[in-house]
Parts: sequence; C-alpha cells; structure tokens
Amino acid sequence: MDTNGVPEPRPAESNKTQAGHRLAELSIRYPVTVCMIFVSFIVLGLVSVTKIPLVLTPDITFPFIGVWVPYPNATPGQIQESIAKPLEEALSTVPHVQRLMTRSSDREVFIGMTFDWGQDVDWLRSQVREKVEQIRKELPDDVDQIFVRNWSTNDEPVVEGQIASGRDLRNAYDFIDLKIKKPLERLSGVAEVEIWGVERKEIDIYLRLDDLKRHHVDVSGLFRKMDNANLNVSLGRVLDGGLRYGAITQGSMSSLEAIRNFPVNDGGIRLAEVADIDFDNPVTNSGRHLNGKYAIGFAVRKNSQANTVETVRRVMSRIEELNQDPSLKGIQVLVWFDAGKEITKSLTGLLDSGTIGAFLAVIVLFLFLRKLGATLAIGFAIPFSIIATVGFLFLMGKTLNVLSMMGLMLATGMLVDNAVVVLESIFQNLEKGKDRVTAAKVGTQEVITAVIAATLTSVIIFVPLVFGKKTNYSIWLADTGTSIIIALLCSLFISLTLIPLGVGKLLRIDVREKSRWQVLAQASLGPRIRRVFARLPGLHRGGSQTGMDAPSPAREQRIMDRYVLMVDWCLRHRFLCGLLLVPAVVGVSFFALKKVPDNSPEAQDLQNLSIQYEFSENYHYAKIEQHYVNPVEKFLLASKERFKIKDVDSFYGNNEANTRVHFDKERITLEQLVEIRKQIAAELPVIPGAEIKLGRQEGAEAQTWISMNLFGDDSATLQALAREARNRLRKTGKFSEIHNDLDRGRQEVQIRLNRELAKKYNISPESVSRVLGIVVRGQRLRGFRTSGGEVDIWVRLQASDREDLEDLKSMVVGAGPNGEEILLSQVADLDIVKTPGLLQREDRRTFTWMFANYTGDKRDEGMKLVTEVMNSLDYPSGYGWSYGFWTRRRAQEDQEFYFNLLLALFMVYFVMASLFESLAHPFAIMTSLPFAMVGVAWTLYLTGTPLNLMAMIGLMVLLGIVVNNGIVMLDHVNNLRRRGMPRSSAILLGCRERFRPILMTAITTIVGLIPLAMGKSGIFELRYFPLARTVMGGLAASTVLTLLVLPTYYTLFDDLAVWLKRTWLASNPGTVTEIPKFKPLSKTP
Repeated sequence: MDTNGVPEPRPAESNKTQAGHRLAELSIRYPVTVCMIFVSFIVLGLVSVTKIPLVLTPDITFPFIGVWVPYPNATPGQIQESIAKPLEEALSTVPHVQRLMTRSSDREVFIGMTFDWGQDVDWLRSQVREKVEQIRKELPDDVDQIFVRNWSTNDEPVVEGQIASGRDLRNAYDFIDLKIKKPLERLSGVAEVEIWGVERKEIDIYLRLDDLKRHHVDVSGLFRKMDNANLNVSLGRVLDGGLRYGAITQGSMSSLEAIRNFPVNDGGIRLAEVADIDFDNPVTNSGRHLNGKYAIGFAVRKNSQANTVETVRRVMSRIEELNQDPSLKGIQVLVWFDAGKEITKSLTGLLDSGTIGAFLAVIVLFLFLRKLGATLAIGFAIPFSIIATVGFLFLMGKTLNVLSMMGLMLATGMLVDNAVVVLESIFQNLEKGKDRVTAAKVGTQEVITAVIAATLTSVIIFVPLVFGKKTNYSIWLADTGTSIIIALLCSLFISLTLIPLGVGKLLRIDVREKSRWQVLAQASLGPRIRRVFARLPGLHRGGSQTGMDAPSPAREQRIMDRYVLMVDWCLRHRFLCGLLLVPAVVGVSFFALKKVPDNSPEAQDLQNLSIQYEFSENYHYAKIEQHYVNPVEKFLLASKERFKIKDVDSFYGNNEANTRVHFDKERITLEQLVEIRKQIAAELPVIPGAEIKLGRQEGAEAQTWISMNLFGDDSATLQALAREARNRLRKTGKFSEIHNDLDRGRQEVQIRLNRELAKKYNISPESVSRVLGIVVRGQRLRGFRTSGGEVDIWVRLQASDREDLEDLKSMVVGAGPNGEEILLSQVADLDIVKTPGLLQREDRRTFTWMFANYTGDKRDEGMKLVTEVMNSLDYPSGYGWSYGFWTRRRAQEDQEFYFNLLLALFMVYFVMASLFESLAHPFAIMTSLPFAMVGVAWTLYLTGTPLNLMAMIGLMVLLGIVVNNGIVMLDHVNNLRRRGMPRSSAILLGCRERFRPILMTAITTIVGLIPLAMGKSGIFELRYFPLARTVMGGLAASTVLTLLVLPTYYTLFDDLAVWLKRTWLASNPGTVTEIPKFKPLSKTP
C-alpha cells in the first residue's frame, strides 16, 4: 500500500490491464479478422432469428406428478375410503415428496404430489407407477384405469375455445369427431385435440328391480357371469400346414343382439326380460353454454418441437374454414385463447418498447457526443448484442419467449455503458495530443478494470437465478437472466474490440475540428434550432471544438466548477454530509416505501371474471341450468355493451356451476374493469337456493388472496369452524369474497356394511361391494370392439329404482347357507345423509380450504389479521389450522428470493474487492444501494406503483447496475492516486473527468426503459411498468447521490482502512510508514 492508502499495482492487476491493452492492440492490428468475427456473430444471429422456436413461455417441467383415478357416480366418502387412502399410503413412500394432496369427488380421485424443483421428474414418475401397480390389487375391482402423468409448459393448450350451437351437441360425438376434431388433428404440428362435453355412444344395461325379484336373480352373480362371458381368452398357438396361428375364444357378448339374448339363469330367462338395453350416448351430468347457446369445449395441443406461432396460424386458418363449411351450418367454432396471438402481442410489445428505448438511447448519445460516427459506433452495440444473444440462445437449445425477450429489453439501455466509458477514455487521450492508435490502446487499458468490474457486477446478480437453488422465481426468471448475461458479455466484447478499432483505424474522429457532417448539419439548421442546441448545458466536450455552435469554454468551465465545488463542500463537511444528511434522506425514504402497496389493479392485466354458484341442496344439473345459469347469463348478455363483454361461457353439473365473463380488452381500460367488477358483483341476480358471487381470480390478482386450511376428522365440525372463521373475517371489514369448499354439500345414500352379518350369511364383501356399485353408480363390464372402436358396457339400476330407499333395501345380494335369498337390508344399513361434495386431504390429514381476498394494500398486514382471527377460534381436540400450501410456499420462496438478493450482494462485493484489490473501497461503492432505495421508494410512492413481483425483479437488476457508476469513478481516482497524485486532487479530478460518462450511461439506461415504464405490455397478467419504474427511479437517485456523496464515503472508508492497518502494524514489530491525513482542497484544480 502506498502512502496514500491505495494498494500498489500487483502482478495480477498489471496482467488485467495488459490483457485489455493486448485485446485492443490485436483488434487494431487485425481489423479484417475482427470485422469477420463480428460478421460471423451477426450472421449466426440472423439465421437463428428465423429458426429459434417462438413460444409463450420457456420449456419448464413442473415438479408435480398427478395420479387420477376415474370412478364415476360414487360418493366422495366411498372413494376416499376405498381408493384415496390406500393410494396415499403407498405414494407417501415415494422419495422427495414435499406435499401429498388428495381430492375425492363423486366422479374421481386425484392425488397431487409436489416435489422440490430440480428433481428428476421422469424417474419419480416411474417410481409412482411402480407404487400404483403394487397397491392396485387392494383397490375396488371395477377401478378400470389409473392415469399417472406430469406436466410441462409444452403440455399447455395452444388454442382453447368452444363449439356453440342452438341445439344440444352432447349427442353429436361422431359428427363433431368427423367434422371438427379429425380435421384439426391432421394439421402439421398438432399433437392432440381434446373435446369436452361430448362422448362416444355406449351400451347401458338398466336392470329392473321388480323383474330381478320376480325371477330371483342375484345381481352380483349376474354381473360376474356377464363379465366372464365377455372375456376373450387366448388358447395359445395352433400349427396347420407348417404355419403357426394364434387361437382365442371370442366373448359371447359381441353385439347388441347377443347382449339382449344373454342367458340370465338356467331357467331360460334372457337379459332383455330383466333389463332395458340401450345403445346411446352416455348418461350425462353436466353441460356447457357459450353466449346462452349449448356448447362443448375443445383444446388443441402442439408437438413439443413445433413452432407455436406457425401451428396456431394453421389451426386458426382451419377454424375459419370450418365456420364457412355448409355442413356445419348453425354451429360456430369460437376461440377464447390463442397462444400464437398472445406470443405475437407480447413479443411485439417488448420489441416495440426495446426499439423505441434503443432509439432514445442513441439520441441521448448523440446529444452528448455530437459526432455521428462515434454515436453509431456506440449505438451498434445494441443491435449487435441483441442479435448475437439470439444466436447463442439458439445454440444453447433455448427458445425465444416473453421472459428471454424481457431480459433483452431490460439490457437495451445498459448495452452502451461499456462502449461509452471506453470511448470517453480514448477521447481524453486524444485531447492530450496522442495519435489515434495510441489513444485507442492506452484509453482502453485505463478503463479495462472498470468495465470488467461493471459488467461482472451486473452479470453476477443473475448467477443465483441461473445456477443456484431452483425455486419458483428462479425457474421462471432463468431465461431472463440468461439473456441479460449473454447480452452484457457481448457488449463488453464490442467495447474492448470494435470501439478501439473504430477510433484507431476505421472512423475519422477528430476532436479538434468539426466533421463534414457537422458543417452540413449546421448549414441546414435554422438559427433558432442552432441556438437551442447551443443552450444544452455542457453535455458535450470541448466547446466550439466539437459542438455545433457549442457554448463557450467559460460556460462549460463554470458548470464543471460548480459540480466540483459541491463535491469539495461534501468533502469538507463529510461527517455532516455522510453521517447525518444522507442517512436522514435514506431513512425518510423508507417511510415512503412502507406506504407503497403490494399490488394494484393498474399493475394487472385482468382478462376475465369468474362467477361461482354455491347451492344449499343437491340439485340436478338440468335444474341448475334452468333456474340459475340461464338467469345469470341473461343478465350478463343483456348488459353486454354496458359491461364491455365479449363472451360469456358457463359450465354446470350436479350441484356445481361456474360462469366466466370475457371482456373486450380492446375497448376497456383497467380502471373500467375494476369498476365493472364491482357493478357486476352488486347487480348479480339473487335466486333462492344458491349463493351467486364472484369467484376467486387466478393469475396476478391471486397476490391479494390468502389461503387457509382447517384440519380435522369430521367434515361437519370443519364446516362449522369454517363458517365461524368466515363470519369473523367479514366482521374485520378487510376481506371480501371469502370461499370455502365445504359449502358444496350434497344428499346421498350412505350404505354401511355389517361385516359380521355378511360373514354369518356367507356373503362376501366383494359381492356386496359389487351390488353397492350397481346401486350407487353403476358397474362397467369389459367392452367389445366394433368398426367404430371399442364400445363401453355399463350395468345400472334403472333410475326409478334408485330413488326409493325401501326398494334398494330389498335387493338380493346373494344366497345364504340354506339357499335362501339374502337382502341388502340384512347385511347393511342404508340412510340418506348430506355429505360434502368434495373431500380433501393434505399429507394424509383431512382438511377444508378457505380463501379470503384481502382488500388492503399490504398483504403482510392481511396475513397478520388472518392469524389473529384463526387463532381466536375454539378448536376441539385434534383440530387446527395452517396457511394453505400455496400461501406457505409463496412465503418460503419470498424468503429464498431475499436470500438470493443477499447472496448476489455478497458476490458483487467479492467481484469488486478482487478487481480493486481492496477490502475498504467496495464498501464505499456499495453505499450506492441505499442511494438507489431513495429513488425506488419515492418513485413507487408518488406514481402509485405497487411493490409486486415485477418491482422485486427491478430491485434485483438495480443491485447490479447502481454500483457501476461508483466503479467507473473510483477506479479512475485510484489510477490517479497510483500516479502519485494526492488523494484530494485525485478525487476532484476523477469526479470531473468521469462526470460525463457516468451521466451518459445512467441516462441511456433510464431513457431505454421509458417505453416499458409508460407502456401497457405485460406477461401472465402482470405488467412490466413496476419493473421499469423501479430501475429508473433507483438509478436516477443513485446517480445523483453517487456523483455528489460517494467521494465522501470513499474518504471515510479509506481513512478507516488506514487506521485499521496502523493499528494492526502497531501491534507487530517494524516501522510503520507515516500516512498523511486527508486535506480537502480549497480550490478546484
């Protein structure tokens, strides 16, 4: 360390600067080679632009595996006990399970398994399949299929919509399949077309209870006999004439006539004498509407390798043809989600914002430089870096999606920073009289440490996202970070090669004379415009030597003198300024930050509205359609113009319904959407028997929702606790739209088997279970194949026999020891009870969920209020509550996000300490971070911008770029001190000479973000402007305070380092070199 407290140049430091010198020297020595390298990058990028896949989101495989078991027409309780719990026991042993969630309804059971990010989902899926096969023998015999699958973003539909008609389409499967489904599936790039609300025909066998009793038919035995009769059995291989043939016996139920004539018993009774047999569409229990007409839903999925935009274009073209097809008259195919359109809109919005931002940045550069050649040389860094980044993304197997594009747009304003610093350093050497080649080499060498440090600090912020622990945030933002990293490294490469090459060889830049272009420009401009240019306050160099009618050197000198005097004043009063005034400003700003909301409607891009129906009784879907869905749709469609509604679609089933409102986004603003939502909520029809209210919204608005789970064994007790919690939450006045899943109760027949009596009468539980299946939901036989595919066969009691409880009790379930008939009532108790329509379990504990929409600004305050309310409930033994999984997971990921921020902060310090070979000076530079928070707090507060996810991403970006100004300044100050200049003089001269490049880099970054800050573009219902405003406000405040106050903190930390060294050396023998104290200058140099 020298006498001024600055480390002496070490060999490593010398190697760094020599590397920059050699790189610049090689670029100047081999201009053709360098140009060819740049041309190669550009060609690679341009070719990649035409070949890189365009998708909405990156290809992400979610750490989630679902096990789905269809089991229609059962009860939730029956499914939970016989299917869900055995599967839970088996699946709980799968490695790395973070959460096991089970949902049992009257149609199916779904078990969702959540794992940590980064696990091998394919291997885990194989483990899940193995566990399912091991447990399958313990499940009911009539469990037909068990589906195990995982999800990725490639599985998401690229087109979704509905097929609407004035007539009911639920019985038109063959017609829809032939005219719509198959034509779409034949298109290139289409993997699957899924249709909802219409199914193939099936054979239904409706047993008549009276005829079964009259002919003494055992239902369980009949089912077993029919199922065995329909079994095709392999007889092995048969040799005939030297040829080998496979031999099988065909089942006897191979046609509808064969089924009707199937012998029921040995007395010659045929199946048709005890049952009605129909070949028709399946019995339905749901329906769909679109704009008041009957509809069925459809979704189109693409191949994983197909281009989304091109595939969707072909699908939409075919849909237009279908809508013109005369054979489909009266049927309309409507699309409400078009991934191609979303991709094009998002990418176009980002591209437009980036183009405008780049243009503004170039204009700023020109206003500073007043040289077209130099401006174009620096401006070339923007398109080159972006094009080259696309090329590298393509080589890495990445896609071009809204997240990678967001990274490119964020980097736009930063891509010229390194080139500006290098060019300014070269210009300063030119002004000192050096020739162009020498100035290019020396100028690059002087700032090599600064530009490398600035780039690395910006890049290293995203390293934890790309290479660190995988979380929900890091997975989604990895593409954004990758794009920024590549683009910034490309800009560093161009600043160290093309800029010195351009000044040293290619461009004719003379700092002493006006260029021909400037002379021509001045001649073409009127005197008034020339005077406007002349009044621009000192943003260019050298007075009339380089500017167009530039201000006099005296005017520029006065501006610079004022700045240096302000810095000198801060240095003279460094304790007042550094320890009192600045901390006070920063502290007050944190009070403003506390007033910033977590979310706001303006930051969202709400596309639709959900209306939910909660019924007090177990209503049939037909009654729900007529008495509830139709009136709500009529109200909405009558107000279509007033509410700016584009489409209204509904789904309804037994005891459930949902209506979605799709708004015309082209004719409505967000402020109007918020108001319309309130109007619809206030004017919804009030119909006895149901509570009709706005449903819980997904996407960005979910940030205001808080989920809770109530745990316990008894559903009735959980329901009572949930209702009490809902009442108390409503009384606070801070929550709206409180939902609970137990509100969807239903009436069902509950059958409890008495196993002791069944054993006494020699009735197997399997026989009783089969009868119960036929009674409650129907049983599926083995199907048979026809020319049109496999036909399902179902055995059920006819509807009228299922309605009378006494008839069900008199069903024959088998024969006793003496051959007597055993009735169902002899071995089981039957009652009609009200049960939940949905039973849920988490980690093998029964629970009910609640969602509450917090209306305040701060979500944390809402969570505290929820905690107070939920803790105030009187819980029986064995009952309790917790936050819902997604609320808990979000809190955990928020903590991990903050940890990544802290980790990135340390990494920034490590980079600066390594490059400066100092432990103290990086601390001075990092004071830029609280400076930035001043701008962030007041910008968000004054503009009403929420501190949401986008703003948090902006904070992460800020960590890497706000220190760049300090790096550029202090690196130059340290260089001056190493040349022997006193600290005071080095600080003031360094500030003076780095004033322009700091202003230029900051302003280009800020103006590059103006389109995003003012625009309406966004992703996943979140708009970009909170991110842009966060970066702009933080960078602006940090730049101003860095220019004025950073030198003060530099001296404080420098003195601290000297004192610590003195103290350390004083405790050891040896001579301590006297280090002079700081003496501020009384005059500017």
